[in-house]
Amino acid sequence: MTKMKRYLHIVYITVAVLTMIFMPLFSRGKVFNVVDMEPEALLVEGEYIISPYDNIFRRVCRRHNIDWVLMSAIAHNESRFRADATSPRGAVGIMQVMPHIARNWDVTAEELLDPAINIDVACRLYKSMQRQLRMPKSVEQLDRIAFVVASYNCGASRVIDARNLAEYYDEPKFEWDVVSEYMLLLTDEEFFNHEAVTAGQFKEPHITIAYTNKVIKTYERFLSLPNVRD
Repeated sequence: MTKMKRYLHIVYITVAVLTMIFMPLFSRGKVFNVVDMEPEALLVEGEYIISPYDNIFRRVCRRHNIDWVLMSAIAHNESRFRADATSPRGAVGIMQVMPHIARNWDVTAEELLDPAINIDVACRLYKSMQRQLRMPKSVEQLDRIAFVVASYNCGASRVIDARNLAEYYDEPKFEWDVVSEYMLLLTDEEFFNHEAVTAGQFKEPHITIAYTNKVIKTYERFLSLPNVRD
């Protein structure tokens, strides 16, 4: 074997071994390719602005280009920042992610107990909701946030149905105050069977509306905290 062939053979073997080691970390959108593997120490009182998880929220949200203060507001309303929280419906962790949703990114229910992984999956879900809603850039920021937060709670299809009804009746379909009123109508057979509606009856729209408005208020309160944008 010549020196060149020997060199190429070594390179080939090295690449093959590295591929075997690292490919599983990047396959099918696994969250570990964006979340550091080493655990991060929680902040103690006096060190944090919103919660002991501030640094984790900052780090993970920065990777997804999502406002960490907004995601902290969602976490506050979802779990009061309890990483071990589990809801009666089976939602897990600080962002209350459903395990069947996490499986879209190959994340198990056990892994959701890791705050960084849980927040990462929540960010991915948030971005997914944004894409499904297809909002033009002209939509006001708080309306935009409200639509995505509502979708995070009940699914984008419910928000889109209410938006379609608003458009059908010639009302602004990108204003949360208007669309939330149409969301309430989705409990009525006349409206959930309407030609503009695809997801059928929405049994508890008042819960989603209250949740969304609470998150917005929490977000605005967090934004007023000293040094939150430093």
